Amino acid sequence: MGRVARSEASDGAIGLGKILDPKGVTATAEVGLRPSLGEWLFGGGRRYPSRYRIVEVLSVVAFASFAWLLADEAIAGLSTRPAFALWVPPVALAAFVASDFVSGFVHWLADTYCHADTPFVGPKFVAPFREHHDDPLAITRHDFIEANGDNCCISLLVLVPAYLWFPMREHAWAALAGLWVLLLAMSVLLTSMAHGWAHMAEPPRLVARLQRMGLLLTREHHAKHHVAPHRTHYCITTGWLNPLLDRLRFFLRLERVFDLLMPRADAAPARAPASKSDAAPPSGRG
Repeated sequence: MGRVARSEASDGAIGLGKILDPKGVTATAEVGLRPSLGEWLFGGGRRYPSRYRIVEVLSVVAFASFAWLLADEAIAGLSTRPAFALWVPPVALAAFVASDFVSGFVHWLADTYCHADTPFVGPKFVAPFREHHDDPLAITRHDFIEANGDNCCISLLVLVPAYLWFPMREHAWAALAGLWVLLLAMSVLLTSMAHGWAHMAEPPRLVARLQRMGLLLTREHHAKHHVAPHRTHYCITTGWLNPLLDRLRFFLRLERVFDLLMPRADAAPARAPASKSDAAPPSGRG
């Protein structure tokens, strides 16, 4: 893991981390200090105004409601079939890994395609990713609703159909599938928080421990995405899949398809032709 030297700004609110990766390439990652619980939950009066605040609030409420309902159905279905409890750990792991891929796919899509002024999708999903490159610390100033409203909204696309259509009380496979969807949604909810923690100079102690264990995205690993032109290390839940996807040039290859389907963003660099000099970055996790 790279060496980190942190210097904090005079007001104590912002730090600037200098990160040296194993290959000796220096990157800069801006980090913010941990907000209070009240500021994190409600913004502390410092959040920037959003026209879509009501959408964010309703999305969080709907997410919590359907997650509870889906959990009740899945637990009821599995409680009568104790033998299938052995499948719970691998299902949970699969959901956690899938969330890392989903975070990378959405991140890549928002960085590369569409525009910030696209109706609804632009200001809600595209603009935050683009602005994050210019102001990495903005995510540390978001409260819980702003940070997670979009993820809750997207997660409803799988939570609601799973609750309505999976016969979880009648079939074990449906209960396991419902559990996977639930844990995937919960992991997606974790993504924005994990991303924000990766920009904090002093994340919560439990979070810092999970980062050291490699279970959450670390500041050193995520800093590699913040090196221009921001074309690698898209996954932001754990970062586990970044080495594999970057080595396979997965997203660069996927652009060959998406370039035929939608316009590339003005700020996104065009895909360079493959060459020996265009090798994937080192596979180490920072």
